[in-house]
Amino acid sequence: MPASSQFGLNIPDPDQEAARDDAGIILEQLKSPNDNDIAAITSLWIATGLIPAIRDTRQDIENCINADHGCLIIARHPQNNQIIATMMTGHDSFHGWIHYLAINPDAQNLGIGRELVTLAEDILRASGLSEVRITIENPAAGDFYAKLGYDWIDSVTDKTPPERSQNMIMRKSLDQ
Repeated sequence: MPASSQFGLNIPDPDQEAARDDAGIILEQLKSPNDNDIAAITSLWIATGLIPAIRDTRQDIENCINADHGCLIIARHPQNNQIIATMMTGHDSFHGWIHYLAINPDAQNLGIGRELVTLAEDILRASGLSEVRITIENPAAGDFYAKLGYDWIDSVTDKTPPERSQNMIMRKSLDQ
């Protein structure tokens, strides 16, 4: 995993277990989540409105971890080791994708989200990709990504029950 230090974070390489940023937040590529990790990630995703309470996240997590081009990064609180942020990234050989960026509400506005997106971009750029995309439902998330240089390209309707939602697709060139 390439290094990124816009906020002074020391990003772990694939052979390291974890790294700490200047504030002590622990970044880790989660390769073998245990039941407590899955429960914590599920709770975080529900608390941030990323997924409905009825969704089974274990399959999404396992699909990412077991994919040839998937990576799940988590951030842990330095004092209690609780998972406070997640981000999945991967690619389909044409476009990079960011999924499941979630930050605990108590840890928002500290630069963690920005640093995780930068890390995802670095990972995808190192894979030889020139563009990253994200699908979002939350308009506030669209504003966040726009500030990071992402442009709106399309809207799609998620027809998956139980909720049908309008999702926005945004992209950013990695050639910059």
